[in-house]
Amino acid sequence: MKSYPIVAIVGRPNVGKSTLFNSLVGERRAIVSDIAGTTRDSVTEKIDNLGPITYWAVDTAGLTDFGDNSLETAIQVQAELALHNADMILWMVDAKVELTQDDYDIADKLRRVSKKVLFVANKIDDGQAMRGYELAELGFGVPAIISAKNNFGFWDLTEVIQERLQELGFEPIDSALVEAPERIKVALVGRPNVGKSTLFNQMIGEERSVVSDVAGTTRDAIDTDWTSPDGTQFRFIDTAGVRRPGKIGREMEYWMVVRTRQAIERADVCILLLDALDGVTHQDLALAGQIVDAGKALLIGVNKFDLARDKSRTNDETDDRELEAVPMWDKDIADIRSRYLSYLHNKISFLPWAPVLFFSAQNGKGTDKILESLISVNAERSKRVPTRELNLLAKDIYYGHVTPSHGLKQGKIKYVSQVDTSPPKFLFFVNNIQAFHFSYKRYMENKIREKYGFAGTPIIVELKDAMASWRARGEEEKED
Repeated sequence: MKSYPIVAIVGRPNVGKSTLFNSLVGERRAIVSDIAGTTRDSVTEKIDNLGPITYWAVDTAGLTDFGDNSLETAIQVQAELALHNADMILWMVDAKVELTQDDYDIADKLRRVSKKVLFVANKIDDGQAMRGYELAELGFGVPAIISAKNNFGFWDLTEVIQERLQELGFEPIDSALVEAPERIKVALVGRPNVGKSTLFNQMIGEERSVVSDVAGTTRDAIDTDWTSPDGTQFRFIDTAGVRRPGKIGREMEYWMVVRTRQAIERADVCILLLDALDGVTHQDLALAGQIVDAGKALLIGVNKFDLARDKSRTNDETDDRELEAVPMWDKDIADIRSRYLSYLHNKISFLPWAPVLFFSAQNGKGTDKILESLISVNAERSKRVPTRELNLLAKDIYYGHVTPSHGLKQGKIKYVSQVDTSPPKFLFFVNNIQAFHFSYKRYMENKIREKYGFAGTPIIVELKDAMASWRARGEEEKED
């Protein structure tokens, strides 16, 4: 299965990278300032509305690590990493100022992969277009002329991006991402050293991924097609770990995050791996949110649970990695598991529907249920409920709760249907959308799950004004 291409915006500080990124995304996501080096945290967004080819846009302005390196060195590192990790590079220069040595140095690095470089001259308004021809001396032809701040040349640039991606062999989503539906695509995600590669090898029974105690061994996603003994076809995507910035070089860290987001996007089911003794971290919560936002089925895997079992047997109180919420010594293992489930539900309260599995990837204990669970949650994600049954459930939903209202006007559910799968999406036609608050939508979701399950998959509940088309016809008749 092909990934969405990665388009990285590179260049010296303050050439307008973040401004262009915000224009591509359509909202203000990257911090924009006249002060060089303002963007400290890099941003990645999927661009799916500016042409037939969907791609990831990466604002690399924050990829520079200003620790012991000079700004000039950091810029070179940024360009080097983009060269190796991106499928296409938008190289930006500030056309209002003279070229600097940094510009020439970046040009030298990018010249090795000139075919995937799109040269962009920023801060040029219509009357200054001739400046672009002077910049051709860098060896990348006449640059695309834009003013990111004033939106001049933006739409022409989006067309050039699409043309260049096609030249590089990328195709629109409808043809590029076609795959046999019977193959379940599984992404193993989590922080480094939680055991993703070990679990992968344990499940397929082969040493197909490099296993190491050194955090960060897996630098990129590794796809492996595998057929289970019962004939189920899988594609496993073993991903690089996601670490807190500062643990390794900032630049490499971010590219690992980008690759993990790619893997989540490509998967049907994600296994979010946790370390039993570390518990849930901010990075784990961020990954869980990305999986839900992407509409993927989810299993939570608590790995290294044999360590908890060992602690309970030895009454060991000395381990510094003790979770305050889950005492793991002098307790029955079943009690520890129950306490751990309560801890997870409190820490990840937005995922009450995600199954939790406890196991040890190292010795294989508890891993025998994983494949069965993957098949189950993938089936739930693809499940469709007949409209007739849903409308019977809608009556129970409406009469089983306080009547929704907005002001003096009550809300009523006219009818409901499931309009999509993977993830399941339910459309409720109502008379007054404002009457149905967020809490009522959550109640709707809970009632659907109570009746039909959908364990392990996010579901989408949307409301639509049942009278909208009727009102529109009325307005047209008045105009006539």
